[in-house]
Amino acid sequence: MAMNESSNLLLGAAHYNRFRPPCQHQNSLNEPAVQVIENNDETDRRASSVQSLQSVISSSKPLTAVSYPRLQYIFPKPYLPPTRANTLNTTTSSSSSKHTTISVHNSVSPIDDLSPSTKIRTQDENKQFVKNNSIDECDVSTHLLKSTTPILPENDENEKILDKKDPIEIRVRCIFSRVGEIDTLNERYTAEIFFEASWFDESQKIGLKYDPQMGHFNPQLVVLNHIGDSLRHEKWYSTNKTDDDNITEITEYHKIRGVFWERMELNHFPYDVQELSLSITTPLTKNDLFFIQNLQKPSGVNRTVFSDQQSWHLYEHVEFSHEEHREEYSLNYNQLHPVVVCTCHVGRKCGYYIWNAYFLIFLITSAALCTFAIPPSNTHGRLQITCTLLLTSVTFRWVVNKSLPTISYLTALDVYAISSIVALCIINVFHGIISYIYYNQLYLATSQPTITTNSLHLSLYPEYSLCRLDRIAFFVFLSIFFVYQVLILIWTFWVPYKRRYAMSHKDEENRAQLLNKIS
Repeated sequence: MAMNESSNLLLGAAHYNRFRPPCQHQNSLNEPAVQVIENNDETDRRASSVQSLQSVISSSKPLTAVSYPRLQYIFPKPYLPPTRANTLNTTTSSSSSKHTTISVHNSVSPIDDLSPSTKIRTQDENKQFVKNNSIDECDVSTHLLKSTTPILPENDENEKILDKKDPIEIRVRCIFSRVGEIDTLNERYTAEIFFEASWFDESQKIGLKYDPQMGHFNPQLVVLNHIGDSLRHEKWYSTNKTDDDNITEITEYHKIRGVFWERMELNHFPYDVQELSLSITTPLTKNDLFFIQNLQKPSGVNRTVFSDQQSWHLYEHVEFSHEEHREEYSLNYNQLHPVVVCTCHVGRKCGYYIWNAYFLIFLITSAALCTFAIPPSNTHGRLQITCTLLLTSVTFRWVVNKSLPTISYLTALDVYAISSIVALCIINVFHGIISYIYYNQLYLATSQPTITTNSLHLSLYPEYSLCRLDRIAFFVFLSIFFVYQVLILIWTFWVPYKRRYAMSHKDEENRAQLLNKIS
């Protein structure tokens, strides 16, 4: 039989793929071994093929010339337990006297590294081999997978836990060196802010100069709430050796100028206190670092340079809060990034709105009470005055709202203006009811067939019977209006101004702490 090396290898691979028996679960104790009687011609043919194959393989080149090198990775050399191996050797030796199989030992071919069930045999021989060996191939394949799967020792997991580094502490402080114009309508403000972040480095790789491009740790701080391309960001570093020579303190300085977005809380407008914040984040996760306020260096606000001090009162203290930011469009959506928010506070000076909004609305509503001085018979005069005041109040409210953003809730000024409009509407409706009663009485008095003295008196002066009702209504409206003004005044000092008192108290505490540090 004449064949070259590649044809023999292809033949062996084809025999393996084609005649590999399926997974059969058989019990060698319950089924007897099947005896197969073969013809002498077939035995001679197998012997000649074995001889030719051995001669070709012995004269072949090393494994580097084989065209199927991946088979040794797909079918690795099996590792069988001692009991399995003894059973396999015993059954193989017992069946070798009855059958002729091809087994080449110490071969350099990758096919010879296969398990015993993958040798080159015919279909009948494979069936007989499985029955005689009483080995379940499914168990063998499962054992092969288990034997080839790497098992990490328990010490590796412990080493990973020990090698896991703790997040680095970043100590921050912030100084609002200059606060510019505060735009309530567009919800933004301009400022110049000095931000400082410091941390300790124990890597002992930092010499006299710190350079993040040389592989030194850097928090990679980024401003989160700036608007457009107005941001001007300057950054520099400094290093300081601590008492322990192995630890170096690195400080990163930021000088930030630009326009920043800030959501305005206008529930208490015009007595509101707004927060002007600077949000700093990093592309690193919360497992890498975390922010904390630097208590050794004070933070504060420079109030001497404040361009919008005619409309706002700037407080001295700075508050820090910590948040977690999730990148919605990132591949790692589950990673949370730490965010530090530095906030200063400003209180609106409400004198302009008190005189130009509250006081004018108060006068318009008070003028509506003067319509009760007109006799009920003059309905036209009453309704004309109240309707004119109503339209004036609505127009005035639209003028005031031009200085506010379009928000979905009512401010304190909106509540006061709308309640004034409602009061004018109620007074207007009351005048309409009084006029209806007046003309109804006049119609009933004139429709009687016999006019008496009393009916004539009612027909000429019907408002005499309505004067008492009109006077009671006037005192009721006047008392309600007075009580409402008192309640508005109490709410103003109890809710909005209470927060202003809290801000002033924090300023005093901050000033006292600063004096204690200096002394």
